[in-house]
Amino acid sequence: LALGQVITPGLFNRMLKDIADEGEKALIMEAVLRSQTQAYYGPRNAGHFGLALGSYAHFTSPIRRYADLLVHRALVDAYDLEQPKPTGDLPAATGLSDRDRDDLGKVSEAISVAERRAMEAERDTIDRYVAAWLSSRVGEVFETRITGIQRFGLFATIVGLGGDGLVPISTLGAERFFHDEASRTLTGERSGTVFAMGDRLKLRLAEANPLTGALKFEPPATQGSSIEPRGARPAERKKGKYMAGKRGRPGNIRHQGRRK
Repeated sequence: LALGQVITPGLFNRMLKDIADEGEKALIMEAVLRSQTQAYYGPRNAGHFGLALGSYAHFTSPIRRYADLLVHRALVDAYDLEQPKPTGDLPAATGLSDRDRDDLGKVSEAISVAERRAMEAERDTIDRYVAAWLSSRVGEVFETRITGIQRFGLFATIVGLGGDGLVPISTLGAERFFHDEASRTLTGERSGTVFAMGDRLKLRLAEANPLTGALKFEPPATQGSSIEPRGARPAERKKGKYMAGKRGRPGNIRHQGRRK
């Protein structure tokens, strides 16, 4: 990308289309997601970057979210679609009141927080179901793809299934491994073996905990054997923060940080 180039959804789509290698494509897609700000609900119409729309409102029919209900009520109010008052204890009007409009900022923030919490709950539930299903397959070898690199090991996901787990660095061999945060790699000091984002490798499932959703992988040759100490840490190493998600998986790239 040229310095100062205007970033558009079409540019991202063309860039991803030109990448033939699936491993590299997955790496680029993750980088694209990380580069975008977190989505949120708000009363100001700021458009939708992913859909390349200057004006956008969250709207589904039938209504599935509270945000949908607010949009429906706003349409009733704006286009004078109010129906005669129904019988019973139902409110006389369904459109937005003055108080509703004044509170849209607070309500939008509450909806955004609740949606992030619901997505995290969904993520946790999927982790537990996957771990429960895999608990009877501990010891099997799976085709995996590296989805995260940290100084303490690798994160990998099972290709075609999506079970995410940790590969502790202690299972990779007796040699020391250098963590390069910039290139997101682990490199063996003696062998020169490099583990990088997007790489595919065969891993044995060592542990699967249905209660926590945690998975642990190891190279097929390890089989739980003890690993001799790797010695002291390198004198020079890249500085920088690292973050691991819950239950041994990469941090959620969609929901890190909060809108200012």
